[in-house]
Amino acid sequence: MAAMRCAHRAGWAQRGGEARCHDCGVRRFTSYGALRPPGLAAAVATPRTFLVGHQADRAAALNLTRRARYAGV
Repeated sequence: MAAMRCAHRAGWAQRGGEARCHDCGVRRFTSYGALRPPGLAAAVATPRTFLVGHQADRAAALNLTRRARYAGV
């Protein structure tokens, strides 16, 4: 039976962190710890790049406020 039409009523075989439908064979993971890589995730931004990004945001905001003042907005 195709997984798209299976209601999974025949039951599930549980083994090794996954469950498999007896009818269609679809798998469901029951232990998500096995799917994650070992160790911590890599940092997206180092503190230095984070600081530089904020400096650029601040400079852009200052430029906008200065232009708005001179434009009479």
